[in-house]
Amino acid sequence: MEAAADAGSLFVFDSDSDCKTAFARVGGLPCGLLTLTGDKVKGCAASRLARFIRLCDGFSLPVISFVDAAGFACLKGAAKLSHAYAEATTAKITVITGRAYGPVYIAAAGKSAGADAVLAWPCAAISPLNPEAAIHLFWKDRLAGLSDPVAGRQKLAAEYAEQECSALSAAADGVVTDVIAPAETRSRLISLLDMLAGKRVSRLPKKHSNIVL
Repeated sequence: MEAAADAGSLFVFDSDSDCKTAFARVGGLPCGLLTLTGDKVKGCAASRLARFIRLCDGFSLPVISFVDAAGFACLKGAAKLSHAYAEATTAKITVITGRAYGPVYIAAAGKSAGADAVLAWPCAAISPLNPEAAIHLFWKDRLAGLSDPVAGRQKLAAEYAEQECSALSAAADGVVTDVIAPAETRSRLISLLDMLAGKRVSRLPKKHSNIVL
């Protein structure tokens, strides 16, 4: 987050939290920045991120999300965050810096969440399913032959993540816009923000959305 912002422009909220929110200028353009991190994102953190996204959307501030998370601890919080991402019509860019598994990818990190562009670092691990769950669906035969189920499952999950959840595999499947080196992040964000500056979304008239409360 700090490396993406213009020098001296970053104002961070919740600095003691894993999931941070901030206002900053990126290439001179005011933006909202957030980090979605942790093994299990807590419900209060997801709700706070959802409110921040809605605030940015209300003032047409682009939202840049940095993602490294494996899941949610609370279904209601996940639903609020998913709704906020899906409803927001402002420019939305996601940078996957680590893990983006299961509901985190579907609800917040990927193109399915309405992101205009999804960048991933080479070390990113991206999958609609957590590797620990995926091996029970796709590698049943290998699980059945394990002599040490506990250690074996961990090893198989790590192997699955390496083979099936790589950033390059996600890019080949079209779920990631591009795989970039970490050092390129700021320059690519500036280019994308410039490209999305004229983004306009037309929607059918309605009174309001049905937000999760």
